[in-house]
Amino acid sequence: MQTKAEDRLLGLALAALLATIGGELLGSQALITVGVIACVLAIAALFGVMSVVLAVSVARTSELNAPDPTAIERVR
Repeated sequence: MQTKAEDRLLGLALAALLATIGGELLGSQALITVGVIACVLAIAALFGVMSVVLAVSVARTSELNAPDPTAIERVR
């Protein structure tokens, strides 16, 4: 499952990487610093959101999709 928050955080991380590359090409130390910090924060938040989505998904699917054994016996 993929959420809008995951998509937005991934886009933010990519934008921060592009800003870092642009800062490198322009020779701007401030832009490089901001880009790296933004990328690290976006990736950390992305892993946090992914962990929550995974935990919620596991909690929702507590039942197995196996058929009921008594129902199988009745069919035979």
